[in-house]
Amino acid sequence: MPEHHDFDAAIVGGGPAGLASAINLARALRSVLVFDRPQPGRSDYPQVNHNYLGFPEGVPARELRERGTAQAQHYGAQFCDSEVVAIRQVPGGFALEASGGERCRVRGVILATGVRDHWTRFPGFETFVGRSLHWCIVCDGYEMRGKRVVVAGNDDEAATMAVQMHRFTPEVTLVTNDGALGLTPEAVNRLARRELPVVIGRIASGRARDGAPGMLASLRLEDGRELAAEHLFSHQGAAPQTALARSLGVELSGGGYVTVDTEQRTSEPFVYAAGDCTRLLAHQIVTAAHEGATAAQT
Repeated sequence: MPEHHDFDAAIVGGGPAGLASAINLARALRSVLVFDRPQPGRSDYPQVNHNYLGFPEGVPARELRERGTAQAQHYGAQFCDSEVVAIRQVPGGFALEASGGERCRVRGVILATGVRDHWTRFPGFETFVGRSLHWCIVCDGYEMRGKRVVVAGNDDEAATMAVQMHRFTPEVTLVTNDGALGLTPEAVNRLARRELPVVIGRIASGRARDGAPGMLASLRLEDGRELAAEHLFSHQGAAPQTALARSLGVELSGGGYVTVDTEQRTSEPFVYAAGDCTRLLAHQIVTAAHEGATAAQT
């Protein structure tokens, strides 16, 4: 693509929020450029989403992205496979610079930069992500019915996830993935009342089922103990990707997420944000798409 471009809007992030923004802007006859960096985000993993309206059998997140990209392009949105490394205010809008050397000037910016998950890490963990290594009970809890599930985390929120998981299966174990217990006595009691075991130890490796790459059979701890586990829920937290927002002086929440109003406006004029980077909870594809569409219509 040429070095310089002028667009009505630039969208930083090509996940569900960014794609919904692009589709709505393009259908409003706005010129729009979507920057989608070549690094995996949550919707790049092979998980199947079962909560999105209109797909009774579920839809792979990758397929939904592919469909959304084609839909946005059909209406004229353009895409740039580079990471935005700088945004600065200029008269009448913003100037963006990308990692591939691309530059453009736009009237408005929509930040749909998502989060970076702090996965439960062990050699080869990436092959399990989206298949048997999960992060969202709302997304995947239903599929855990009757399965052997390990929740990895060492705070009261992890304990809450284990208790909620017990609704779907009695085979739930909480592993601290740490060398000491970090739960409050109240959380420990909640688990004990439901006879949910707590294991203090760090996960060292995962073993896949024979002939089923990416599907867990067991987890081994650093001290040699082995736990039968068909699925692992990582409750290690996530970091919102807000470096660009901070560079623009956008207001952030105490947890580092972009603060927006009900129309996805940030504290800076003509800077909007949508998707997981705006909220600690409700990280759902359908929620991200809703916020992206709202940002485009403001």
